[in-house]
Amino acid sequence: MPRGHAPRTHPHARPARRMPRPLLAAVLAAALLLPVGVPSAPAPGPAHAPTPVVAALFPSLPREAHAEEPAAYNAGFRTMGIWIPETGERLDVAVWYPSSRAPSEIHLGDWTLDVARGGKEVPGRFPLVLISHCTAGSRLAHHDTAEALARAGFVVAAPTHPGDNGNDTSLLFLPEQITARPRHISTTISKLLRTPETAPMIDPARIGVIGFGTGGATALMLAGARPDGSRYAGYCERTTPGDPYCTKWAAERLARLPEALRPPKPPAGAPGTAGAAATADAANASPPPTGTEDSRVRAVALVAPGYGMLFPRAALSRVTIPVAIVKADDDEVNRAPLHADALRAALPRPPEFAVLAGADHYALMASCPPGLRRDLPELCGGVDDDARQTIHQALNTRLVRFFLSTLGEAGPPLPAPAPVPESVVQQAPPPDVPAANANATAPKAKKDDKRKKDAKPRKPDAPPARGGTQ
Repeated sequence: MPRGHAPRTHPHARPARRMPRPLLAAVLAAALLLPVGVPSAPAPGPAHAPTPVVAALFPSLPREAHAEEPAAYNAGFRTMGIWIPETGERLDVAVWYPSSRAPSEIHLGDWTLDVARGGKEVPGRFPLVLISHCTAGSRLAHHDTAEALARAGFVVAAPTHPGDNGNDTSLLFLPEQITARPRHISTTISKLLRTPETAPMIDPARIGVIGFGTGGATALMLAGARPDGSRYAGYCERTTPGDPYCTKWAAERLARLPEALRPPKPPAGAPGTAGAAATADAANASPPPTGTEDSRVRAVALVAPGYGMLFPRAALSRVTIPVAIVKADDDEVNRAPLHADALRAALPRPPEFAVLAGADHYALMASCPPGLRRDLPELCGGVDDDARQTIHQALNTRLVRFFLSTLGEAGPPLPAPAPVPESVVQQAPPPDVPAANANATAPKAKKDDKRKKDAKPRKPDAPPARGGTQ
């Protein structure tokens, strides 16, 4: 946006619900059953080592992936805004990309980034990775992961999800928290592929998505999963005490899921119905595409995924692209047995899988800035900075390797436009530059005009004889 210009206001946009931080802290604490200002106590169980380590289970990747790999590029950075006219939503999007300019510290709100803002792009066509942030997060909540991917040769984009971010939690535990996010990601992809500043550096055939927390459901829906709202019934009987999905406030909102996420009734004769044709083709037919599926997405990673109870095996039957799941071992929000572990067992193709031992749910955000740690300590988790750095080094290395193995490395830059043949240039001079022989022909044109003016009118020809030809 040019300096000195106020942001535009869409005529149908919802007014932003910017919640004061003390009130936001109280809302989240009530929703998640976390004491305000006090880190949650670890759940009873086997003691972990003082420093969290990664129990890496990705079978196709080397086990020594803890070490941070040397960066191939610097991380460039820019921001953009996107309107969704159908809903009146504005998306604030952060974009990271491979750059040749050296990075420096920049401050955006509470966050400090190590990037080259507006840095020159490295020539090439790079895979694109979208990040769907955690509940009450933002486009910058996972900036260190985005920077690591950009340094490894990826373009990365992260929108702030309206209604589910640090300034506006109005959609928390409502069906729209789940259903709106895939639209935000697909719209961001389309915008990036149309924008002259970003389109030339993206390979549209190699796109992936990382979903943190609730973003895990987003990634699955983009991959073809269809959440089943009826599966929330009975969830609170199966989980352990204190599950945030089972507070009174959350349960009242989540009670709307069965109606809002009702699976569509299959047409008569479809596979699985009484009138289905008894043929091998019918028995093996795939279910129809979902309204949120985006065929441009070729691989997804789920980090401490949420809403796992809504995705039984049948809901995941269309997910055939590569999937990675990273589980936080001490996740007090999305408890692994009913989320990460359940998704791992239900996916039709075995996913890549990793466990971050000693990591709680909020340890997966980038290092908490001082202002956020002071005002919303419950969003910063209970791990110290050294432990968080160890966790993130392992997490980012795993994500980089997963997407390098599924999407590939950078490709060649777009070919330069073909040169215009010299003969064509000579035949079509610019209109404001006269051709070399233009003056030579001008006098003759004037003389011809004078002859036409002085010529006497001719008598009309005699009509043809009757019966002759016209």
